[in-house]
Amino acid sequence: MTNTLISIILAAALVRAAASDRATAVPDLLDLAARSAEREIAALSSVACTETVIETKLSPKDKSEERRRRLFDYLVLFDTDDGGLAITESRVEQGASKKAEQSGSRNDAAKPLLASTGFATMMLILHPYYQDSFEFSDLGMVEDAGRQWRRLGFEFRPGKRSPSVLRAGAREYQLAWRGEVRMDEATGRIASIHASLGSQLEEIGLASLETSVRYGPPPGQESAGWLPLEAVIDLKTRHQHWRNVHTFGNYRRFEVTTTEKREGTKDK
Repeated sequence: MTNTLISIILAAALVRAAASDRATAVPDLLDLAARSAEREIAALSSVACTETVIETKLSPKDKSEERRRRLFDYLVLFDTDDGGLAITESRVEQGASKKAEQSGSRNDAAKPLLASTGFATMMLILHPYYQDSFEFSDLGMVEDAGRQWRRLGFEFRPGKRSPSVLRAGAREYQLAWRGEVRMDEATGRIASIHASLGSQLEEIGLASLETSVRYGPPPGQESAGWLPLEAVIDLKTRHQHWRNVHTFGNYRRFEVTTTEKREGTKDK
């Protein structure tokens, strides 16, 4: 019995070692993810979509106190001039002028319960421009929705540049994200990102901030590449709790058309 038990344990150890040898090393995964992030941000900047935002203010018992639904025409522009990376979101609310007329005040109509923007581009954590700002660790494999995903942990390195900034009044705070990325080990495509801050910004009353972002081919548009599908933002202060759910759909090609008009010469 003792010999059999030792043989089983040894065989299991050899299987684990073989699996470890086959697994892609973290530096190679990061190279794959960097190329994927570049492709995904380029794909995102070539399309426009409809963004639906459900804003909810929650009670201390996590029950809805107030809820709003808003629709936006959404697109992202990015610029890599001068060796940097600039991301600009354009969000135009559908029916905003009508809401303003009905409320009698454009400011009241436009004011969100919680303004949360920029989360669709959380894949920038893996982009070459920001990747060095994070420490990455191997968290192994996980099965979700019938597929195997490679998990990478990440944590912001103090003093580096962050892809996210929180504005509180006139001040801006770089966000020191930490969390987990799930990705396709073979292609580097980013399937989801979960990130949190913990108690980084207690000085301004922020108790916690968490986000989960999902990427993938839009339903019925599998050839469009992997794009943002959903972003959930959960924010708590000492006395209040908000949750915003952003969904992205109806992707269509974004094109800029210019028309040149020339005046003909007049005969003398």
